[in-house]
Amino acid sequence: MAARSIKTIFRDFWYIIFAELSSRYSKLHWDSIVENVEKMIGCGDPSNGYAEYVCPQCGNKKQVPFTCKSRFCTSCGKIYIDKWIEKTVRNIFDVPHRHLIFTIPQELRKIIFNDRTLIKVMMDCASRAALEVLQSRGTDAVPGMLVIVHTFGRDIKFNAHVHMLITEGGLASNNQWVDIPFLPYGLLRKKWQYYLLTAIKANLPKTRENTQLIDDLFKRNDKGFYVNAEKKMTSARGAARYIGRYMARPALAEYKIICYDGRMVTFWYIDHKTGRKITETIEAKEFIKRLIDHIPHKGFKMVRHYGIYARRSKSISMKILQGCKRFIQMTIAYIRSKWENCILNVARPGLSPAVRTPRL
Repeated sequence: MAARSIKTIFRDFWYIIFAELSSRYSKLHWDSIVENVEKMIGCGDPSNGYAEYVCPQCGNKKQVPFTCKSRFCTSCGKIYIDKWIEKTVRNIFDVPHRHLIFTIPQELRKIIFNDRTLIKVMMDCASRAALEVLQSRGTDAVPGMLVIVHTFGRDIKFNAHVHMLITEGGLASNNQWVDIPFLPYGLLRKKWQYYLLTAIKANLPKTRENTQLIDDLFKRNDKGFYVNAEKKMTSARGAARYIGRYMARPALAEYKIICYDGRMVTFWYIDHKTGRKITETIEAKEFIKRLIDHIPHKGFKMVRHYGIYARRSKSISMKILQGCKRFIQMTIAYIRSKWENCILNVARPGLSPAVRTPRL
């Protein structure tokens, strides 16, 4: 397995293709890529520092090399994800969630690749579309929305799309929770298309070509941009793990690498359209390029919170929902105790007929 590790491939080729790749990215993005890759390559190398532990009884020493803490590292990234999941599970509400995936047409991929600020725009537009569609059900309820952008497809090429966990309902202005188990997906697709294209048009240079592109995307996608909204998540932990599984590690899991011969890399993935297993062999240089395409700018927030999950309103919403939950629990306990007392009274002999269940 070590011979097929991502770290081994980068160690063999990173400095060979360093200059060639640098021209592909803006300086801000390239600096972030170099920092993350070089941390990953040196992760666990004692020459970069280590902690030494000495047994006070026998004097034996053990050196533990420092880890890189980079989210691009396969091992450190997993630790980061596990900690994020634990924190998220503690903070999201214990209510059913819906997993939504907002996709974009191929024509927009290169535009977003060249201007990474549009990734934040995608997240904002998805949350705005989801909020308006939920409130189209005749309520002013505000849902909780947890949003992550994945910039890769299963073949690890650049394909930005938005993953969202949204509560199936929201907190209304009267501080009551409103259940909304169904969203009109046709309207959601149209809203997502409108807000995204309008925002991208505002960010692009005002040229005839750009205007024509936006107009064509409206016309050719008359039903809106595709949104997958079928997956219901009843487990908070399962929902958090599902959406966060690739947010802090390379876009390809190492177990999918079949072979690396020192020049070519063979890996597999499942085609989401056909469900078939696809095997692909590419040069190591191309493999590295595909992976580093997905390293974000330094400081970019890969996870954003909207609605009642937003920082400014989450604590208030949590108190209200906890109060509602306590009230429901107390009500159920009261009804159960009354019911149990009635059963006991009926079962006891010697009671007056008024408190016993009449026999037919």
